[in-house]
Amino acid sequence: MKKISHVFTLVTTSIVCGSAFAQTGPTIYGVADLTVESTKAEGSTTAPGTNDIPSRTRLNANSSLLGVKGKVSLVGNNALIYQFETYIDLGNNQVSSMNTPVINNDTTVPVSGLGGSGTSVFGARRDTFLGVTGDWGTLKAGYLTSGFRGATAKVDLVPGATGIDSSYTVFGFAGPGKSYFQRMPSIMYTTPTFNGFSAAVNYIVDTAKANAAGNVDPGGWDVLARYETELFHISYVHTDLKDVLWGGYRKETNKSDALFAGINFPTGTTLSAMYNTSKSTLTTTAAVPVDVEVKQNSFYVGVKQAIGKHEFLVNFQKAPDFTGTNLASAAGGALATTDTGATQFGARYAYNILKSTQIYGVYSRITNSANAAYNFNIGSIGASTGQTVQKGADPTSFGFGMRFTF
Repeated sequence: MKKISHVFTLVTTSIVCGSAFAQTGPTIYGVADLTVESTKAEGSTTAPGTNDIPSRTRLNANSSLLGVKGKVSLVGNNALIYQFETYIDLGNNQVSSMNTPVINNDTTVPVSGLGGSGTSVFGARRDTFLGVTGDWGTLKAGYLTSGFRGATAKVDLVPGATGIDSSYTVFGFAGPGKSYFQRMPSIMYTTPTFNGFSAAVNYIVDTAKANAAGNVDPGGWDVLARYETELFHISYVHTDLKDVLWGGYRKETNKSDALFAGINFPTGTTLSAMYNTSKSTLTTTAAVPVDVEVKQNSFYVGVKQAIGKHEFLVNFQKAPDFTGTNLASAAGGALATTDTGATQFGARYAYNILKSTQIYGVYSRITNSANAAYNFNIGSIGASTGQTVQKGADPTSFGFGMRFTF
């Protein structure tokens, strides 16, 4: 870590030795994306009826955001860059606690029982960083999108890669509820583009490292390689996370290898596909430690057709049953060995009123196997213990919305 900090200091020192010439920004930008949805999760295999979440109407803020960014010219072709970005809670329904079902069904609730935060419009932090850029590439430090998350968002056909039909609902998991689609405190270097080729290396800092008496050292890294033309793009991402993702183990390693591809045809047709393979090795905290191994593959395919101002989109993603060894020894209870997979189907129609404004209708359904409990990532149903999607229940949602960017 000291070596990385030293390199970062040397680079920034070398490019600021001179007078600043010009400043671009600060620029205020944002997205307002809101849907009115009917949503439910029924068919639970654990106490059917009792653990089902019946249909209700809700507002989904779909990763609405507000940000400030800018660029300051330095000596030569170098520049300082910065960005501060946060979620905006349009629907009073924080992403992680979307319209939590009422636990006690026999009493009325106060206004706060409608869910969300009544005190602030600002939600969770998004990509926020300080960096430098030039002919040699870009170096950023802060709270950053991982290589896996960035590659997924690039291929996702839904604007902003958000909402109930986004690609990381079932795709990109290491195991139950453990997604590689993350932002973390990181230092990232991105190369310039050479004849369509580019790459990025991301170091995830070990801020939460244990004291001298402990062995836990959370952190990791990922590397992205990409080739892109006007017609198509393809990316490969390797992710290596240590002692972070699952939690509750003496130590863990999580490794993912993923491919992402997209093709843009002159007819207005766009095809996209993703495939991920993951392996986690988890050492339990028992007096006699046991190594639990979990393997999970998943894929996503999507097609979008643009006709004038109209857009038609369908996608499908699948995570087959995960496999592994010593699953009965997993922290927090044994992991099932069968019926742990899920599929998701999404459909969307959109009309672009302006370049910045879109109205749309959307439908999405997750079909969980008997021992699976996948939920929508953006617009998850429920949050309280025992009140979120239960095993075997199938989250289903449809609605109408508007998206505005500025």
